[in-house]
Amino acid sequence: MTDIETKAPGIHLQEVDTTGPIAAAGTSTAALIGTVATDSDGIEPGKPVLVTNWTSYVKKFGGFQKPLGLPYAMRGFFENGGSLAYVVPVTDAAGLEDALEALTHTLDVSIVCVPGQTSFEQQQKVITHCETMGDRFAVLDGARGTENPGDTTALQAQRDGLMTDRGFGALYWPWIVIDDPEALADGAERSTVTVAPSGHIAGVMARSDARRGVHKAPANEIVRGALDLEHHLNDAEQGVLNNSSINALRVFPGGRPVVWGARALSNRTEWRYVNVRRLVAFISDSLVQGLRWAVFEPNNTALWKALERTITEFLTRVWQAGALFGRTAEEAFYVKIDEELNPPPVRELGQVIVEIGLAPTRPAEHVVIRLGLWSGSGQAAEA
Repeated sequence: MTDIETKAPGIHLQEVDTTGPIAAAGTSTAALIGTVATDSDGIEPGKPVLVTNWTSYVKKFGGFQKPLGLPYAMRGFFENGGSLAYVVPVTDAAGLEDALEALTHTLDVSIVCVPGQTSFEQQQKVITHCETMGDRFAVLDGARGTENPGDTTALQAQRDGLMTDRGFGALYWPWIVIDDPEALADGAERSTVTVAPSGHIAGVMARSDARRGVHKAPANEIVRGALDLEHHLNDAEQGVLNNSSINALRVFPGGRPVVWGARALSNRTEWRYVNVRRLVAFISDSLVQGLRWAVFEPNNTALWKALERTITEFLTRVWQAGALFGRTAEEAFYVKIDEELNPPPVRELGQVIVEIGLAPTRPAEHVVIRLGLWSGSGQAAEA
């Protein structure tokens, strides 16, 4: 604080810097990695390029070109509600590592896709990248059947290779059927094409985040642009997939294709759901960005109180938005920063340890209805 010049007696106002509220981090900026049109000039492989709409993508990378999957995914992302995406062009599958390395410097990314890539070895690299960064989530495509669309042999093997403890990714299946945009553009007879769903799903996530918040499971949402699915699951088939943490797309009678699963690829129950993993990543990212003011401050109880106050205010807002479970804020979360966590040896290392506990809301994945017959004086419930 600097001294102010005071001449006449009276009240003198001075603005000072204070620790403001923590701003919410973004959750819906996607990065899509893939091969772009061969006639795109001036494209540097592995370099993320920001696009804000489909027209912007076409101008920079060209339009649809079979068998490329990226243009269809980008169109699906914007069609389903996405508004910001980084395109990371690669020449082949070997370029994935360079693309992921480049994305470590792109800090506003929250969703990562490799449209059409179903090799679990390649997808593992994407999940590892998301887990290492801690602020983003992998949306992955399930493998197609080699002989028929309903064959899940390759899909189950793919899932087995992707399960982790922390659940920084999710797998979606089956592939979707859309209008062939090349045929529509040429004025030819209408036809369809089958494409990977990940770009569309990333757009669904962005739309759900904007409407409800990242804490809401991005499921029971219409996939815009999808006319049909390559394979129609029945309840028994989906039950098997759901128990394997594979998220189904379904078409119900009279309806359009919808996302009908919200499982993350995690071995642990606490990280079972996509929205829980993404919510905690959102909270962590918001705290990292919003608490930078505390770095190099004197490590004393005044700093601890300021941190506790700032974090509590932010988490209270998160709870009020419905993201945390509890009738009161005290039931929904706690913030602890004291001498037990920060004894002299910790302080001598220049560290401040803050412990935060959260009770995230989980989706009502199974709604159980107890149906009985009521005669007016009693109730006969079904066994």
